[in-house]
Amino acid sequence: MTRNKAKSLLINSIRRVKISLFYLESGLIDEARKEIQKSWREVISALLILNLYSIVEDNKDREIIHYSVPRSKIFSISKSLEDRGYKDLVKISSMYFSSLQELPKSEIKVLISALADEEIMHIKEWFSEIWDEKLDEMLNEVKIRR
Repeated sequence: MTRNKAKSLLINSIRRVKISLFYLESGLIDEARKEIQKSWREVISALLILNLYSIVEDNKDREIIHYSVPRSKIFSISKSLEDRGYKDLVKISSMYFSSLQELPKSEIKVLISALADEEIMHIKEWFSEIWDEKLDEMLNEVKIRR
């Protein structure tokens, strides 16, 4: 069940990246920013779920209905996960937090694009244990948009 929830969050995250890039191309910077921020929080949530619940012995009967990493904990969770071997999470979380700031639209546009690129570049590696053909197809669609 935990793998299913993590995969569901991952699917939503990839969709949000695609939507964010569409908004970005259309000049809807605020909407693009919201989608890429949600996408990053879903990635961190999925990684946390996979890592937390994989170490719990009795998780066979547990089903996670909903989990979202609080904004205030993204850096500490990113650092913990990075210590477990997931690279560049703190760097990308810094980009996430930068995108929350009030900056000129041209700067936000650069941040959104860079955040999407980083997520696309690493996502398959981070989720190799649950990666499948469907996710591969979705990721390829996003890469083609770029």
